Amino acid sequence: MDSINTLVSSITIAKPWGIDVPNYFWFTGSSAAAFIISSFAHVFGWKKYKPIAGIALLMAFVLLVAAPLNLLDDLRQPGRVLNFFMYGWENFPTSPMKWGGLLLIAYPILIFFEAQALYRPYFVRHAQQGSLLAKLFTFGNMDLSEAAREKDHRKGYILGAIGIPLALAVHGYTGYIMGAVHANPMYHTPLMPIIFLASAMVSGTGLLILLIPLFQRFLSERQRVDHDMVATLARLLSWFIVADLVMRFLWLTFALTFGNGEKYALYHYFTLHFNETLWIDYVLGLFIPLIIGFTKLRFIPAVVYFGGFVTAVGVWIFRWNTVIGGETIPRTTPGFLHYAPPVFGQDSYISVLSNWGILFALIALVLLVFPWDEEMEDCYEGVENEK
Repeated sequence: MDSINTLVSSITIAKPWGIDVPNYFWFTGSSAAAFIISSFAHVFGWKKYKPIAGIALLMAFVLLVAAPLNLLDDLRQPGRVLNFFMYGWENFPTSPMKWGGLLLIAYPILIFFEAQALYRPYFVRHAQQGSLLAKLFTFGNMDLSEAAREKDHRKGYILGAIGIPLALAVHGYTGYIMGAVHANPMYHTPLMPIIFLASAMVSGTGLLILLIPLFQRFLSERQRVDHDMVATLARLLSWFIVADLVMRFLWLTFALTFGNGEKYALYHYFTLHFNETLWIDYVLGLFIPLIIGFTKLRFIPAVVYFGGFVTAVGVWIFRWNTVIGGETIPRTTPGFLHYAPPVFGQDSYISVLSNWGILFALIALVLLVFPWDEEMEDCYEGVENEK
C-alpha cells in the first residue's frame, strides 16, 4: 500500500523547468553568436566586421553574465547552487551540467580578458588624463609602443581562438542536456546541441542588428548608423537561418517519420500547435527575415530592423516551444499538460522581465566603462583610409 501511495503521489503536472530556462537558453545562445561574430575580425581577420567586433564582444560578455541569474531564480532557493560545487564531482565525466557549470565560469572570464586586451590602449589614454578606473583596467601596463600593441593583438587573437570552441560549448551543452533526456520525445535527439547552436546564431545576429544601430546613432562619436554594416548583418543572418532550417528539417523529419512510439506524441503535439508553429515560428520568425537578407530589402533599414526583431523573438519562442512544449507531452496522464507562468514571484513573468532589466543595466555599465565608441571610430577611420 505504501508503494502505491508513493507512486500516485509522484504523478504531478508541476514542471521541472519553467519560464526561466528558455530565457537562460536564449541569453547563452545569443552570447555565443555575438562572440563568434566578434571573432570574424579578431581571429579570422575579416576587416569588414572590425568596426563592430568590439561592441559584439562586449554584448557577448553582458549576455553571459546575466544568463546564470535565470538559473538562480529557477532554483527557488539560490543557496542551492552551493550544492553544485560541493557534491557530485565523481560523476563529472558523464555530467553535462557539471561541464556547463565550469564553462559558465571560464567563458565570461576569457571574454573579459580578451576585451581588456582590445581596449587597453584606450584605457591607457584615459588613465593619462586622470581616470583611476581606466588605470585599474590597464593592469599596470601603460606602454603604448607598437610592440606593446602587437602583444595586445596576439593576446586577443589567442583568447579569441580559444573562445570560439568555448562559446560553442557553453551553448551546446544546454542542447546536450536536453538531447540526453530519453523520456522526452521532444528533447531526445543527438541533433539537439546543433539545433540550439544554429538557432543561437540567428537570435544573436538579430539582436546585434537591433542594438548596434541604436548604439551608433545615439551613443557613439559618429552619431550615424553604418547602413552597409546593417545590410551585411542582414545577409549573414539569412545564411544562419538557412543552417537553422536545415537542422530543424533533419530533426523533425527523422523524429516524425522514423521515430518509434514517441513519434505519435510529437505528431499530436505539432498538430495541436500547427498554426502558431507554422506562421509565427517559421514564416514570421525565419522565412520573412531570410527573404529580407537575400534580396535588396536588406538595404532598407526599417525592414532589416523588423527582420532582426522577429528573428530574436522567434528564437525565444522556439526555445519556449522546445522546453515548455516538450514538458507538456504527457507520460502519466491521458491528455496534454498545461503550463502558465505566474505573474509575480519566482519563475514568473516579472522575474524574467527583471532579468532583462539586469541585462540592460549591465549593458549601460559596460558601455560606460569600456571606450567602445573610440575603438569603433578608429576602426572606421582605418577602413576608410584603406579605401
